[in-house]
Amino acid sequence: MILRDSVVLVTGAGRGIGRALSLAFAREGARVALMGLTRSHLVAVQAEIEASGGRTAVLPGDVSDEGSVSRCVAAAEQNLGPIDVLVNNAGVFAVAPVERLDALVFDHVLAVNLRGPFLMARSVLPGMKARRRGHVVNIASTAGRRGFAGGGAYCASKFGLAGLSQAMLYEARGHDVRVTCVFPSTVDTDMSRRAELPMPGADRAVQAADVADAVVALVKMEGRALPTSLEIWQTNPTG
Repeated sequence: MILRDSVVLVTGAGRGIGRALSLAFAREGARVALMGLTRSHLVAVQAEIEASGGRTAVLPGDVSDEGSVSRCVAAAEQNLGPIDVLVNNAGVFAVAPVERLDALVFDHVLAVNLRGPFLMARSVLPGMKARRRGHVVNIASTAGRRGFAGGGAYCASKFGLAGLSQAMLYEARGHDVRVTCVFPSTVDTDMSRRAELPMPGADRAVQAADVADAVVALVKMEGRALPTSLEIWQTNPTG
């Protein structure tokens, strides 16, 4: 897909991988809709993009809320045009053994990490199918391939997102719309540091920009090629 003048909507765009994704797509000449919970973070990213001549729209909203999703998608299309690329990046993290996992925490993790991508995709897929053009990228995790102790809620959400992505892929591909699920391992972000995940030095840890570069490369592939999934690992976790 040619990204110049296309419209890309990124969720969780204010920090971490979402910020890196937004900046990377903007460098390709895309118009970027920035969706997230915290307006100040989104405005900071907007300032970075617009300082280089890019076009953006700031969309404060909650991906787990149906009304919020509808409003944000409508605002993005009104300000920037029909959405060509959706990157479902917004996510939350929680760690606790199942027997100590609060049901409200479990519900919240699934609401953001799984219900959110469902609501966002449901909102943009009809237009993509009608235009026979579009790409949905779901940012999962290697925790959506392999579980870990304490990761009941997080792993369930990311395994679920992998399954949702496969179903969407088969539904969309006949309309020339692509769906790709990306599975990064631990990325050096504020969320990972707050969770105290094992992390090597910054010179060896996977960075948010690495994930963003990979996603942009997938989206830029010729439309005839469908990249179904990608895992991103640290090259040498012990060296």
